[in-house]
Amino acid sequence: MKIWLQSGSALATDNASPYGRLYEDSMERRMNIVARPGVTVETFGIDGTPHGKDRYHAAFHMVTTLMIKSALRAKESGFDAVAIINTFDHGYYEMREVIDLPLAFISESAMYLACQLAPSFGFVTHNQAMLLHVSELAKRYGIAERMAAGMHLGMSYVDFPKMHDNPMIFIETFTTAARAVISRGAATILVAGNPMNMFLIDHDVREVDGVPILDCCAAVVKTVEMLVDLDRLGIRRGQTGLFTAPPPNERVKLQHLFD
Repeated sequence: MKIWLQSGSALATDNASPYGRLYEDSMERRMNIVARPGVTVETFGIDGTPHGKDRYHAAFHMVTTLMIKSALRAKESGFDAVAIINTFDHGYYEMREVIDLPLAFISESAMYLACQLAPSFGFVTHNQAMLLHVSELAKRYGIAERMAAGMHLGMSYVDFPKMHDNPMIFIETFTTAARAVISRGAATILVAGNPMNMFLIDHDVREVDGVPILDCCAAVVKTVEMLVDLDRLGIRRGQTGLFTAPPPNERVKLQHLFD
């Protein structure tokens, strides 16, 4: 099984975001542990990280387009599934129209898994826009009542390298925020964005005061592994309602929009 992990940033190729190489290396180490034997996981970025991609709706639009353009290469490249590791779950409906493979999204996968592992969950995010967005996603996924009010750290992407320069200061700041979320009723903590999640994993920060931190990236990888298994058993996603699938000839026309 081959899994295509689609990021919403340019990763190491983006000279404006020096955290990219650190993040890619962290992802590679983690995926070697998370993926089951016989599963290959590769992470792919987009063509340049749009300004404000973690804050502004105009940038969200560009990220969605660039992620679709990238992920459309998955099937012809021999991959069995696509997992989106952008916290905003960009392209949630659009990708189902143009990508004819099992597909999973990081925030949806993590929130549903959190509901299986604990009675409630809450997010610590790197900025306020992300916190607002995951709250809206919880409503869309029908589990907002299980979500405690979260906290954000007031960071942007340019701050990510600073985590590695002063890890203990950042860990203390994160722990303070996580304790606030726990005090509001969260029985497990989710971390967003994924570079922050990877940083905490690298420093073996897996719980706060006995409350577990769920690895959102591991959640989407294990989810998409399961979806491939189910697909091979003939159990596939619905293709009506908001998941309506275009006929094959229409899908090809839609795919060409991203050439």
